[in-house]
Amino acid sequence: MAPLRMVTLFLLGTMASPIQAQSDPVTVFVVRHAEKGPGSPDPDLTEVGTTRAAALAHVLGDADVTVVVTSEFKRTQATAAPLATKRHLTAEVIDAGKMDPLIARLKGLPAGSRAVVVSHSNLVPAIVEKLSGRKVGELTDADYDRLYAVTIWPDGRASVLYLHYGAPAGEPGGAMNP
Repeated sequence: MAPLRMVTLFLLGTMASPIQAQSDPVTVFVVRHAEKGPGSPDPDLTEVGTTRAAALAHVLGDADVTVVVTSEFKRTQATAAPLATKRHLTAEVIDAGKMDPLIARLKGLPAGSRAVVVSHSNLVPAIVEKLSGRKVGELTDADYDRLYAVTIWPDGRASVLYLHYGAPAGEPGGAMNP
């Protein structure tokens, strides 16, 4: 009788899982690239920016991130690299000017997914708004420490949690050492 009971409990457990999975939200963490160097149209991160990228990996390293998306620019890819490495992921590159494919990719993620998008100061507020329907403030050239957590529920509801990571932007010494 005990083996039959174990099989029944197992089957009930596996039947409940898809129902639960369908109700899980998608979470998208949206950040601007870390501090960049001067010069070219595609600069590298500064030492402070590299430290901030490590801080992002530290903050989100245990968040069960399953997807990392960057733009085509080195600074976004370098910001995402420590987290992608820690999570054993390859960052997906979607051109910065192609907002519709980015939003479609994120809204099409399976229930329960967690994604990180590393973008640019002029695009982060638009990405958050397109995902959540909520406006957030514009980013200045000094805003590198903002982290938006957008939660999208299967019924279309969405919420935005506004956080900071690393040292406050513009503070001497830059981002924290994780």
